[in-house]
Amino acid sequence: MYDTAHGGRLFDKWSAETKQDGASPERLKNLFGWDLRGTAGMYGPSFMAKKTAVDLDLLTWQGDVGQVADRLARGEGPVPAYGAVLSRPQLEALASFVVAERDGTLPRADSILTLASPAAKDYALRTGGNAAHGKELFAARCANCHGADGAQFLLDDGEYSLGSHARQKAYEDWFKILNGQPGTGMKRQVTGTTAGAMTQEILDILTALCDRTAFPVGKAKKADVADGDPRCGAALR
Repeated sequence: MYDTAHGGRLFDKWSAETKQDGASPERLKNLFGWDLRGTAGMYGPSFMAKKTAVDLDLLTWQGDVGQVADRLARGEGPVPAYGAVLSRPQLEALASFVVAERDGTLPRADSILTLASPAAKDYALRTGGNAAHGKELFAARCANCHGADGAQFLLDDGEYSLGSHARQKAYEDWFKILNGQPGTGMKRQVTGTTAGAMTQEILDILTALCDRTAFPVGKAKKADVADGDPRCGAALR
């Protein structure tokens, strides 16, 4: 059985997950974005326009886990050779994550959020999240480390509390809830056995984090979102 969450963390930042120094090859997240779609997705020219994004939608790659692991190992087109830094089991975990995203057995970014223009702040959280249930999930799974209000420690060099980060960067946080944080004790925070069940858990948690009173900015340096910010939509409190 492959560990798709470990694979997701390798996709996010392989060097942190494997405790290796160095920045080469590039993080797959930087090449393909949090939706794995390269320039066809959120990192493309119509949206965030990231300079590191490549013209390849990883969700179009064919093959089973072993075949995708082989392609990642040797490199192909704009994809560098990760076989130089990852072991075969690590490559297979990474490939299992890619295949699960491709085949829809894990939640995809587009089941959590919709993309928007930079003028509309890049994305909007999908509706259908249950904030009350999300607060229960947060208390059970997240509060022990992040604190009851998500402000026990700050993120991105003090720029954000967990709540203010989720209200501005849910395009990243959905991925962390699904897979965990590379190189840390944070692992997958959803327990559903289907993509639909996991999607609902993620939506519930992110919808809960749209509450600025329950999950305040705290001592973070970056200002919180203003009333009417489109990213949380009607869930913003």
